[in-house]
Formats: sequence, structure tokens, C-alpha cells
Amino acid sequence: MAIDCYSSRAGMAGLLGSVLALAVFPISAFAAEDDGAASDDQGGRAPIVVTGSREGAFNPSANPQAPYKVEASRNDKLTEPVRDTPRSVTIIPKEVLADTGATSFRDVARSTPGVTLATGEGGNAYGDRVFIRGYEARNDVYIDGMRDPGVSSREIFAVEQIEIIKGSAGAFGGRGTTGGLVSLESKKAQLRDFAVLEAGLGSDAFTRVTIDANKRLTDTLAIRVNGLYHDGDTPGRRQVWQKRFGGAAALHWEATPKVTLDADYYYLDLSGMADYGIPFDTRTQRPFAVDPSNFYGAVGRDFLSGGADIATVTLRYKPSEAVSLRSMTRYGAVANRYVVSVPGRPTITAANPAQWTVSVGTTQRNAISRSVDTINDATIHLDTGGISHTIVTGMEYSRERVRNRRYAFPAFVEDQAGNQIATTTTRVLNLLNPNPFLAAAVPALPDLTTPNSINTVETVSGYFIDTLKFGEHVQLTGGVRYDDYAIRATGGAGAAAYDRKQHYGLLNWQASLTYKPITAATLYASVSTSSNPSGEQLDATSDVYGGLGVGTINLAPENNRAYEIGAKYEIAGGKMLLTAAAFRIDKDNAREQTAPNVYQLVGKLRSQGFELGASGNLTSRLAVFAGYAYLDAKIIASVTPGFVGSRFANVPKHSGSVLVTYALTKAITVGGQAVHRSALFGGNFAAGAAQLPGYWRYDAVARVRLSDRFELRANVLNIGNKRYFDAIYRSATPYSYVAPARSGTLTLTAKF
Repeated sequence: MAIDCYSSRAGMAGLLGSVLALAVFPISAFAAEDDGAASDDQGGRAPIVVTGSREGAFNPSANPQAPYKVEASRNDKLTEPVRDTPRSVTIIPKEVLADTGATSFRDVARSTPGVTLATGEGGNAYGDRVFIRGYEARNDVYIDGMRDPGVSSREIFAVEQIEIIKGSAGAFGGRGTTGGLVSLESKKAQLRDFAVLEAGLGSDAFTRVTIDANKRLTDTLAIRVNGLYHDGDTPGRRQVWQKRFGGAAALHWEATPKVTLDADYYYLDLSGMADYGIPFDTRTQRPFAVDPSNFYGAVGRDFLSGGADIATVTLRYKPSEAVSLRSMTRYGAVANRYVVSVPGRPTITAANPAQWTVSVGTTQRNAISRSVDTINDATIHLDTGGISHTIVTGMEYSRERVRNRRYAFPAFVEDQAGNQIATTTTRVLNLLNPNPFLAAAVPALPDLTTPNSINTVETVSGYFIDTLKFGEHVQLTGGVRYDDYAIRATGGAGAAAYDRKQHYGLLNWQASLTYKPITAATLYASVSTSSNPSGEQLDATSDVYGGLGVGTINLAPENNRAYEIGAKYEIAGGKMLLTAAAFRIDKDNAREQTAPNVYQLVGKLRSQGFELGASGNLTSRLAVFAGYAYLDAKIIASVTPGFVGSRFANVPKHSGSVLVTYALTKAITVGGQAVHRSALFGGNFAAGAAQLPGYWRYDAVARVRLSDRFELRANVLNIGNKRYFDAIYRSATPYSYVAPARSGTLTLTAKF
């Protein structure tokens, strides 16, 4: 299958045709009593009632609140319910995504405790860059349990739930995963009929239409299609906008009682204006006190575009009740292309602030990430001497290739009057009143003189995970994974040409002890490891940004060990889960730059703290999704004495959010969300003086059920129009990503 259609929308047209074809099925073909917005059956492990919907799913005539609690992970390697899984797992269902007004992975990360947004920089990609429990995780994002290589901007229109597994997870996810990993779980076809159409309008030219239609074609065959149209400006930012088209198609076929086939295809086309925010004031070590809507880009040159084509086939064979075999294969291509202006340090020598200027540079990327991945494993249930085992064992092969080309710009362009204008990648703008409009458009052309930079990783992995149950109260989970990891990086020209290779063996493990005093409660202690090989950040080409460079090519992998103790407890008849965990993650041989192009494994880092969580429905009217994370992340040892005791850069000490919704009647639900993040400090290895202030942000949601088929939902985000910032660039001349200002949307949902 050829999957590379970013220059045209032919693939999208075909998918939307399928979407519309399903949408115009006679309404009588869909079961009116089913709610298509209810969560899926969680990987086939939850019980199914004869109507075809998940037991306990939202029923508007009986329960006015949608469920906020997810019973089980969709990851086949996590075989126990979330309540009994011996590590921190946060699962965000699509009901929570809707009530918080999220439309992208970035929106989700912005309000998730323990997860921190960071900037895309000159040496790594602009997109979904996050930290988990203090450690870089931009290459630790997965789709349905398979790594999604490279960095891009991800949509959630076809996402059923988002799973965040916290703590070192090398035994489950392979390389990286120091602070954890994120998996976006796709909407799968089901053997029931439903259709959900959502159409939203809002402030800042917001328009969003999605359709989710599932059709049971036979007793054993079903198809599900999702479509997306999204267009809107970024609230509070001039000239910054995004337009997104998407489509997804999923097929489910129960070929025999023992053989099941699932196939799905995901498509996304994204365009917009790239934005690096506002300059930084080095006098106050805060973002400059300018109008937060000021845009320092170049209208007529800067842009953002990208997309994804991902096809997956999963075959399951269950020869007996005790054994289940899985073979999952994926081919994916993800594009990330942009030219973006970089606001540098302002010149403030003039006495009149109105005359202050800022020098604006340019950075760019024209990258496509391709991957082939296959997982073949078995889940086995057996008893040995009174001990019950659930074993997951298998092998994985993946090949990831990230190619980045450069753009070139013409030396001269012609304005509307026919005048020749010299182009430059550096401009000087007025700080207080920047004029982002170029006199003439400057096209970004393929650079035919500079070779591509290409990073390729080939990995062969084997893993074995066993959960042993000693009666009803005690269980032990042990897991081990070995990754044969080979990386090659090429690029440059002439004297600057390079061809670097490295080959590692990564061995990681997890051991967990669980005690269940009663069915509703779980106490656990866990130790796990992970590894960070040189070059693991495939979007980068230099050492300083995590690429395979001359300073790190001969270094052994960094090793991490995570410790966690925790408790989980179900209340409200099992409909709400409370969690608490204390953790520590040690990196004992951190890479540290000791001289130009020289790195050594001499640092020691420690991230420790605790997290609290609550998710579910206290009553049929009251739903809660909340969390809090305290993070004490410090440098324990360094060749630079001044770094010892310093906090990690880009990591806040406190973060938390609380979403509460209450059904006033069966027809009316109101709610609100509070999000908090304490101050975070910029820097490279250690946090410096540059900081982003902490903030509280408040959102509101209201749902009005017009009938069993129609509902109106209103979201107001950042009610107080709080001026706050997502992330800070780490250099001595940083810039700051401006978070969205106040916005409001009204969405009509129709269910058939």
C-alpha cells in the first residue's frame, strides 16, 4: 500500500466518501437505544450484554452522567484491570476529552498532572513534545501500543481513550520510556450499530465537524468510519490558525469463533501557521510584558503542514480458553513540515520602549517519518501448583526512518508592483508593535544542494511478562524485555558529511508485588528499569538535542531505575477509582557535556514525588476526574558543581487538575475544571533563572439533552482569560509559547 498523500487530498476524499455513505444509511438501521459515545469494550475483556453495548455503558434514560472511569487498559501487555495493575496508569476516556473541550493531544497534555509541555526547538521538531515525571518523552508516544516515531501534532477525533503509563517502562515499551509513555487508543469497529454526528461553532472562527458511524454488516462483520473537519484560529494569537481534515476506517471480522481480524486505516491532513510565541525579557527573567497576541512571524513565508497515513492489521487466534495469539502489523508515514520565525532577545537600548526591536530568525523542517512494525505474541493462562499465571510473551520487529530535507528560499521575490525585493531569513521587528506581513510572499522551495539527514533505527525485541496470583490476595508480576537496537545517522555534505552507526543490546525488567486485602482495594510495590541509547530522539541530528552526534556515538546507554509504591481503591459501588502513589526515578549515568563535542556518563538525576487521582462517578449525577502530582526533580551529581542540587529544567513542582460535572436533571448537566501548574524554569541540563510563572486556569462545560438523540454542549475554556504560557525555550535567548486565551464553543451532538 502506498501511503504518502500529503500533497493531495485524494486519500481523504475516498475516506470521506465512505463516511458519507454510512451516514446516509436509513436511520432505522441504527439502534436508537445504543449510545455511540459510550466507551468501547476495552480490548475485549469487559463483559458484553446481549444488546451489544458494554455493560454499564451510558444510558440516557437511566443515568444522566457519562462514565469517567475506565476499567481496563487496551494494552495487551497489561492484563489486569486498572484497579489491580501495579503501577500508575491514567486513562482519559473520550467522555472526559469532550467535557474538557480537548481536540488535540496538546490540549490533553496541558491539563494532565505529571505531564509537561515543552517547546520544539532549532534542533528538534515543532510538535507534541512532552515530559513525563520530569524526563523527556517526545519519542515515547504510541498508537494502540505501537510506537509512533518522530514528532508531530496529533489529533484525537479517532481516539477512544488516551493511556498514560507512568514510571520507567522499558519492559513494556522498549527504549526510552524513562518517565513513562503515552498511548493513543483508536476507535475500533464493533458488532453493533450507531452513528454520532458532532458539529461545533465557536469563538476565534472555530468550526469542527466529526462523524463516528459503526455498521454491523453481518453477525460477524462490522465497519466503523470516523471523519473530521476542523478550522479555527488560536485564541488570543493574531495570524495563528490551523485547519485539519481527517478520516479513519476500521474493520472487524470474526472469521470463525476462534479467529478475529481487525484492520484500520488513519488519515490526517494538517495546515496552519507555525508559532514560536513572544520574546523573553532577560532583565526580569520572565516573558516580555507585551501584548500576548503579538505575532513575530512572517506572514507570506511561515507555515505549518503535516499529516499521517497509518495502516494496521491485527489477527487474533484463540485456540482454547487458555491461549490467545496475536499478530499485529503496521505501516505508517507521518509528515511534519514548517518554516517558523524565532523571536530572539530584544534590543532595549533606546530610551523610548516604543522603539525597542527584536531580531527574528528562522528555523525549518521538512521531515517524514516512516515505520514498519510487527508484534507477534501469546497470552497464556495456566495454573501450576495452586498458582495462577497470566503470561504475555512475544517478539517485536520495527524499522523507523526519519528523513529531514531542508528548504531553500529565493534570493529575490517580486512584489505586486513588480519590484525586486531581497529576501532574508533574519528580520528586525518592533517589539511592541510587530508587523508580521512581508512585502511579497517568499516560497519555501526544496533545497537541492543539501543532502537529506536520515536517522534509521532497526529493533528486534523479545519479552516475557508473567502475573502470578497466589490465591485471592497476593499477586506477583515479573517482566523482562531485550531489545537489539541498531541506529544509523547520515547527512551533511563535503567536509561536514557524516555516517554514524551504533548497535546496542538493551535489557530491562519489572518486578511488582500486589496485595489485595479486599476486592475493591489494591496495595502494590514496584521496581522497573529503562534505557536511553544515544540517538533515541530521531527528530534530532545533534548531541545536544538527543540525536546521534560525534560526542555521544560511543557512549553506552543511560540506565534508569524506578521505584513506586501505591494504593488503589474503588468506591461508589465500583464506579469510582481513587489512586495514590509515591515514586522515585534514578538515572545513575546521565549524559553530560564536559567539553565541546565531548559527552560523558557522569551525571546523576533523581525525580521523586507522589501523585493522587480520582476518576469515575460518585453518584448517577456526579462525575469526577482529578489528579495532582508533586515532583521534586533534582540533579544529584554533575561535573559542574554549581548544577548539583538544581532542579530539572522545564519541570514544575506542582501540577493538578479537577474536572467535576453534575447532572441537575436528566436533561441538564453543568461542570467545571480547574487546572494548576506551579512555576517552571528554563535551561538545558539544569534549571536556570528564566522562568514561566505558575497559574490557575478555569474552564466550564454545560450539556443540555434535547432528546435521546440530540444534545447541546457548551465549553468555555480559560474563563478568566488568564495570560499564561505552555513552555519556554532553553537557550540564553529564550522565547515563550503562549497558551490559548479565553474561548467558547457550542457543539450539537446527534446520535442515531
